[in-house]
Amino acid sequence: AWRMVIELVAGLGIGFGIGYGLDVLFGTIPVFLVAFTMLGFIAGVRTMLRSAKEIQEKQMAELAKDEEED
Repeated sequence: AWRMVIELVAGLGIGFGIGYGLDVLFGTIPVFLVAFTMLGFIAGVRTMLRSAKEIQEKQMAELAKDEEED
């Protein structure tokens, strides 16, 4: 569960950092900040969903293995 939280926060943080940096560079605060924070959130959610799918597949494989042993 912590893995997914970290992935979401990392996506937000990276998006925020890129957006803030571009806004400072071009003097357009908060245009890029908002845009890249949203993109970071979307990327974080996508990564989080991919991780959840991996965990679910792993659990299903373990369950199938346990059922074969019984």
